[in-house]
Amino acid sequence: MSANFERVLALYLLLLNGLVSGLSSFVVKEWLFASWATILVALIIFVCLQALSNLYLGRLSGVFKRASIQLEALQQADFTYQIKPHYRSGEVAKFERELVALSDELHSQKARYNSHIYVIYQLIDKLPCPILVFDEDNKLSYANPAFEAIYHRPWQLDKGRDAEVLELARDNERWQFLNRKLHTSWTLSSSEFYEQGKRYSLLIATDIRKVLRHQELTAWQNLIRVISHEINNTLTPVSSLAQSLQSKVVLPRDQHALSVIEQRCHHLQQFVGRFSELSKPLEVHPKQVVLKDLLMSVNALIAQIYQDQTLLLDCTVRVCQCDPQLLEQVLINLLSNAAEANAKQSPQGKTVSIKAGYQASHVVITITDQGGGFANIENAMTPFYTTKSTGQGIGLTLSRRVIEQHEGSLTVSNGLHGAEVKISLPS
Repeated sequence: MSANFERVLALYLLLLNGLVSGLSSFVVKEWLFASWATILVALIIFVCLQALSNLYLGRLSGVFKRASIQLEALQQADFTYQIKPHYRSGEVAKFERELVALSDELHSQKARYNSHIYVIYQLIDKLPCPILVFDEDNKLSYANPAFEAIYHRPWQLDKGRDAEVLELARDNERWQFLNRKLHTSWTLSSSEFYEQGKRYSLLIATDIRKVLRHQELTAWQNLIRVISHEINNTLTPVSSLAQSLQSKVVLPRDQHALSVIEQRCHHLQQFVGRFSELSKPLEVHPKQVVLKDLLMSVNALIAQIYQDQTLLLDCTVRVCQCDPQLLEQVLINLLSNAAEANAKQSPQGKTVSIKAGYQASHVVITITDQGGGFANIENAMTPFYTTKSTGQGIGLTLSRRVIEQHEGSLTVSNGLHGAEVKISLPS
C-alpha cells in the first residue's frame, strides 16, 4: 500500500529543514562564539523554513482539494462549481487549466445531451402508441400521454409506482401484462438505455386490436368486392330478362311474379351497393376546425329530425384538427343512433348528451343516450351485425374507420342509462 503523499513530503521537508538549519549553525558558529546564540539562530532558521514549507505544502494540498471537489461535482453532473486557476505557469497551472477545460467540455456535452433528450421526449409525447419508462427498481419513471389509452388516467398519477401495481411483470428481459384483458389487447416490446449511469427499461405498447381490425377490414373488403361482382353479374341479366318477359306474358299472376323478381333484384343490387361502401378507400383532408361550430351545426340538424329529443351540448375545445365533412357525417350517424335508441326505450328516453373536452394530448367527444345501451356490445363493431330491423350494420364500422383514419379511436360502452360512444382525436 502506497504511503500518504502529504506525510512523506512533510517528513522530507522536515528533514531537509533540519539539515539546512544544522549546516547554518556551523556557519554561524564561526561568527558567534557563544553556543547559546548559535543554537538560537539555528532554531530561528528551522522555524522559518518549516513555516514556509507548511505554507507551500498547504497551497499544494489546496490545489488538490479544489480539484477533488471539482471532480466530485463533475461526477454528479453539477457544473455550478468551477475552480479558479491560482498560477499562471508551471505544471500545477497546466493541471488547473486542463481541469477547467475538461469541466467546460463536459458541460457542453451535457447541454447537447439534454437537448437531444428533450427532443426525444418531445417526440415520444407525440407518438400515438403508449410508451413507458421504468427505472432499475421497476418503478415508473416516465410515460407519454398515450398511457391513458391503457389505464384511462394521466401517467403522472402513477409516477414512482411499481410495475406490478400497473399489472406488468418482467421475466428476464421480457415484459408482459398480468391482466388477461390487457394481455390479449396489447403487445409489448422493450429495450434498455442508460442515463446518468442508471439503467432504464423502455416499453412500447402496440394495440393488437387495431392490427386485427385492419386485417379484418381488409378481409371484409376483399370478400365484399368478390361477392358484389358475382352478385351483380348474376342479377343484371336476371333483372333484364324479367323486365323483357313482363311484356310477353298474359296472365296477371305471371306478370306479378316477374315484377316481384325485378323488384327483388333491384333491392338486392342496392343492398350490395351499400355494403360495397366498406371496400372504398377513404380520403381524409384534415384541417383546423372550430369544433363548437361544427357540433352546433350537427345538433341543429338532429334537433330538426328528432324534435322530441333534447340535445345537450358541452364543448370546452376551441379547435380540432379533422376532416369536417367526414367528422360531421360520423357525428350525424352516432347522434341519430342515440335518438333512435331513446325512442325505442320504454319509458322513452328524452335526452342525448354530447360533450367535448381535452384529455392529455387528445380531443375527446363523448355521446351518451338514455336508450338502455347495446344489447350485444361484443358485436357492436362487427360489420353487418345489427339489432335494427331496417339496419345494415355498417354505420359504427364506417364511423370507427373514419376516426382511425384521423389517427384517433372510437370506443363503445354501456353507461348507467344507455350507450356511450367516445371519439378520441389528436389535438
